Amino acid sequence: MHSTETPPMSPGLEDDLDEEDMVYVGDVDEVIDSLENDGPMEDEDPEVDDAITVFSSHHKSVFCGSLTRDGKLAATGGEDDMAYVWDTSSGEVIHECIGHKDSIIFAEFNKDDSYLATADMSGGIQVWRMNDKTVVWDFEIGDAAWVRWHKQANVLFAGSVAGEIYMWRIPTGECKIFQGNGQKTETAEVCADGQRLVAGYEDGAIRVMDLKEGTIHTTILPNIAHSAPITDLDCQFDSKLIVSAATDGKTVLSTVATGKVVSVLQHLQENKQGSTEEGTSEESKAEDWIEAVAFCKNPELHLVATGTLSGEIYIWDVSRQVVRHKITQEGGVSKLVWKGTSPILFSAGLDGVLRCFDARTAELVKSFCGHSQDILDVFISRDGSKILTTSDDSTARIFDVSGY
Repeated sequence: MHSTETPPMSPGLEDDLDEEDMVYVGDVDEVIDSLENDGPMEDEDPEVDDAITVFSSHHKSVFCGSLTRDGKLAATGGEDDMAYVWDTSSGEVIHECIGHKDSIIFAEFNKDDSYLATADMSGGIQVWRMNDKTVVWDFEIGDAAWVRWHKQANVLFAGSVAGEIYMWRIPTGECKIFQGNGQKTETAEVCADGQRLVAGYEDGAIRVMDLKEGTIHTTILPNIAHSAPITDLDCQFDSKLIVSAATDGKTVLSTVATGKVVSVLQHLQENKQGSTEEGTSEESKAEDWIEAVAFCKNPELHLVATGTLSGEIYIWDVSRQVVRHKITQEGGVSKLVWKGTSPILFSAGLDGVLRCFDARTAELVKSFCGHSQDILDVFISRDGSKILTTSDDSTARIFDVSGY
């Protein structure tokens, strides 16, 4: 008879048991000791780390980072209210950017590496002169959403949660303000021509600013392209087209000059309308959207890449407005970055893996492992030799990508 505290054996199991296969209570400790002494199983591989340098001075999530043009120095900022400048070969701290009172959301060198701008979520912005590591300018804008450098001039931009966009000349601090409409400005990108800035808003609106005149050049109103917060946008190499994505599931091509919608490349939530009948909930359907977009900078390729939170990457033929390749990776996509003007695309994974694809063939060229949590930011040095990743695991890593 079985004990009342022990579940009965499955039918037929008693007949299948051999006396020699049974382990009695008194033998359990001996079996455990034997297993511990045997060491790890043969198929257990040590964790792989492809990084050439690991920076571990941050104590919380590392939100952002950048590299100098030659890749020798990195700047990173994180949830610990600290930004650091460090050597990418040794990981040695070169400078601590002290004085911030909130999580750092921007830490980036300017066009010639002579300045470093750091900014925190509460709107505190500092510009450091790199040759003597001193603050040459600072400002407070209230809660900040994003900060960007101009690509060809010492001009700094910042978008506020209240909706205003600021433009300063550095180091003088001469300022122009583009007034908001009460909606948070979510993200922005400076066009390649350096004359315009494109910003996306919480209500789905997109605005194009004329930087020389200090005026709003074009406005794409809410519900024309998007009806929900913009997650990411980018400008084509010739400054003619904008690609934008939002939490409404849409990816849209529109013109910089007039704001005309050229094409809705995809509408994820509309495409999945029948999926709830196949077992996908309305909630999960609504949570899938394009998180990252990026135009290829090669004028001969006419490609744009988009990546979703569920791990799908689409390579689009811009001229024909059709999908050339669809790639599915294990982790969701947080950011997409092209390497220079090449067809090589890097995808930052929410599974901690950095993946390198050839966009012409959709081939996975290399997976770079090392992070144990989400990758939050990716930056490639201008010379193409190194790539910086930052992560929720409190580290930043440098990978050698010179061979790709």
